[in-house]
Amino acid sequence: MGRPSKYSDEFRRDAVALYRSSEGRRTFAAVAKEIGVNHETLRNWVRAADAEPAAAGPALNADERAELARLRRAERE
Repeated sequence: MGRPSKYSDEFRRDAVALYRSSEGRRTFAAVAKEIGVNHETLRNWVRAADAEPAAAGPALNADERAELARLRRAERE
């Protein structure tokens, strides 16, 4: 298992939203410099957000995702 990220999920979502709000007028590098992250890190976050399927309901927080994973494992067993 890798090390935990030093950036919260909320920070990542906000960073992606900030980049998207620029509507192509600003580069990954410009937005990343403003928020203090590497431009490749920001690009990876945006790509990951683009790859996520649109949720039909509200997004799950980390505790809810962990509980869902636990329940799915129990169901398989």
